Amino acid sequence: MKKCFLTLLLTVLIFGLTGCSKDRMILDGYNKSEEYWDKSGFQDYTDYCKYYYNDSSLFKENTYYKLVKQTDIEELRGYFNNFYEWMKISNRLNEYDFLNDYISEGDYFYIKTKEGKKIGNSYYEKYDNYTVYFFDTDQNILYYIHSNM
Repeated sequence: MKKCFLTLLLTVLIFGLTGCSKDRMILDGYNKSEEYWDKSGFQDYTDYCKYYYNDSSLFKENTYYKLVKQTDIEELRGYFNNFYEWMKISNRLNEYDFLNDYISEGDYFYIKTKEGKKIGNSYYEKYDNYTVYFFDTDQNILYYIHSNM
């Protein structure tokens, strides 16, 4: 019994540390994915993924995702521009194919950020640690970007 518990605990820890746990914001139902995880990152890392769906119905029904309005477009572009720079610095532009023109009213998004939260004697700034989930309704693709630099 003790050996079973230790095995289960070790498995949970491994999945938690490697980021292999299920992300609830990547909605089930995609039929194809492209995932580009930062191979060199442990605490500081940059990840880019794309998930292909048949339509946008899952995002319309989800209470976490917000409908993109005209006032959201510049904020979303700011995150993707910052992310582009990190991919460029990391020599990973061959993995990154997002265009800011994809962002338009009627798409869906969710932003998770540590902006304003305390870190040591300071506070996280806007682009220090964020995850953006952006669903493009024209292509039915969920774009996932994460930067923790």
